[in-house]
Amino acid sequence: MALLRPVLVTALLLAGVCRPALVSAGDETKANREALRVVQKQLRSPTPAQRVEAVERLRDLPALESVRLIVPSMLNDPAAEVRRAAYQTLLTWKDDGEVCGLLLKILDKGGRGKKPGIVPPAPLIGVLLASDSPDAERELGKFLDGYAAASQDGVVTLITVADDLGKQADRQALTSLRRMTTLKCFSSMFACRRAVIQAMTLVRLPGAVETLIGLLPKLDGEVRADVVRYLTAVSGQQYGVSGPAWLAWWKEHKDDFAFPTKADQQPANGAAVPGMPSYYGLTIQARRMVFVLDVSSSMNGPRLLAAKRELTTAIEGLPNDAAFNIIAFSSQVVAWQQRLVPATPATKQAARQFLYGLQANGRTAAYDALEAAFRLDVEAIYFLSDGEPTAGKIVAPAAILAAVGQTNRGRRISLYTIGIAPGLPGSPLDAFVRLLAEQNFGAYRRVDQ
Repeated sequence: MALLRPVLVTALLLAGVCRPALVSAGDETKANREALRVVQKQLRSPTPAQRVEAVERLRDLPALESVRLIVPSMLNDPAAEVRRAAYQTLLTWKDDGEVCGLLLKILDKGGRGKKPGIVPPAPLIGVLLASDSPDAERELGKFLDGYAAASQDGVVTLITVADDLGKQADRQALTSLRRMTTLKCFSSMFACRRAVIQAMTLVRLPGAVETLIGLLPKLDGEVRADVVRYLTAVSGQQYGVSGPAWLAWWKEHKDDFAFPTKADQQPANGAAVPGMPSYYGLTIQARRMVFVLDVSSSMNGPRLLAAKRELTTAIEGLPNDAAFNIIAFSSQVVAWQQRLVPATPATKQAARQFLYGLQANGRTAAYDALEAAFRLDVEAIYFLSDGEPTAGKIVAPAAILAAVGQTNRGRRISLYTIGIAPGLPGSPLDAFVRLLAEQNFGAYRRVDQ
């Protein structure tokens, strides 16, 4: 299971919680003491297979002492198979009250760490999410809600847990993901909510379908769109955002439901949806968005006029409960507003005035514009350009892709891109804007003019 990637857990983090096992004669039998000594030696073997065998042998030895041997060293082992075995071994004690208490102490100590980048191990959260202990569930919920609210590291950790449960994709993973939907941070934080929902769409079990249908009425924006695309793919039906229609379909078909062979091939992201606003044919489903518009010299003339017209139409179609902003860029970046504004008639009129006052000049500082967009609290970015980056903090397309991906790791923002006259498929601009979308939960549109 991918939950077992290396994590930054230092000796300082676990001081006083996970010291090397010291087994006293009063607590353990002589046989157990000897077995633990043998396993400790085997855990230091240079051969991964030997370390895996040692970790698996711990399942038959005293739980608390075994946990102290596994955490943190085995969860940080360079070999993926050892990390996987360590996680599976910890799962054998998921309902042990003493083990859960120890794991919660480790998490709490890590969550209160003062040094940047020191985060509690994601596998421990996975084990506790799998626990059927009401006390563990309650205390874990308190920890996760507080940790996610207090730190970007906390958000990234929760996203990591959700992603890895999606890769695990079994019944236990589904149970854990369901429990994540009950957290306050699920309802209050877009990135956490989207990560959990996206992970659940990877679980090919009828229970995942039923859970997502039940959640649909509680979701909106890009997360709701994720669910609708998934349900459309696995059912072949076109019920859009209608919760009652999906529920009726499920009641009729759940007893004989079977996943299609290619259920993972979801409908194209951004595909037009009748009755919803769109921008260059990309359906706008987000409730918080920013439009990033290239106004460099090459956009002068019909290209900029068409872009203004398309964007004006898109903004006019936004519902009243949406919020938006506009960022124009050439050599410099100019934001229309400092923050998102509600899509009222007055703000739409002001946006029109701003757009039609824009003039094309200068070079193309694409990264600077994207960086400014990511500072806003958005679900989606709509990025339009007609040229490769030529100015700004980062110019090389590959470096921009890497920087954007790193920034978006803890944000889960959809990045939709429009390439104006991008050249032949695979040309530098075409490849750049296509990869921006593909690597960031969005969709790409070519406009050949």
